[in-house]
Amino acid sequence: MLKNNSTLLALILAITAAVSAQAQTSARPEILTLFTTPQERGLIDRNRYRVTSPKADTTVEAAAPKQQKKILMQDIVLNVKLNGVSLDKSGQGIAWLNGKAYENGGKLEDGSKIYISGTLNAKVQIKTPDGKYHSLVTGEQREIKYRKAIQG
Repeated sequence: MLKNNSTLLALILAITAAVSAQAQTSARPEILTLFTTPQERGLIDRNRYRVTSPKADTTVEAAAPKQQKKILMQDIVLNVKLNGVSLDKSGQGIAWLNGKAYENGGKLEDGSKIYISGTLNAKVQIKTPDGKYHSLVTGEQREIKYRKAIQG
């Protein structure tokens, strides 16, 4: 049994030596890259510690402060009467506002959008340009007030 152990040990040592020799020969080019000539070292140092100065054509000039534009707001009053709403089988609706027919997503003259729900109650909402929603009921006349930015 001792002879088998010593044979096994000798085999393991031989394999380890072969692997070690192979590793040293394959790693040798990588090790050589750690050592450089003085010229290569100087090039590496110049690139590493280079101070980049701004180019002459990229100079920044002091710009005069821009005048802030004043946003002028206008009060808008929208008089709307919902005369009726009709829905077809597919759920598409038409709302009659101020005697004119508008489909879902249609726009009024001032830019307000019409939204009609496809449910049984056929709820109608108007989204004004300021982003607010206003619900309407059939037969209701309503005065919707909002503020709109104008160019000034």
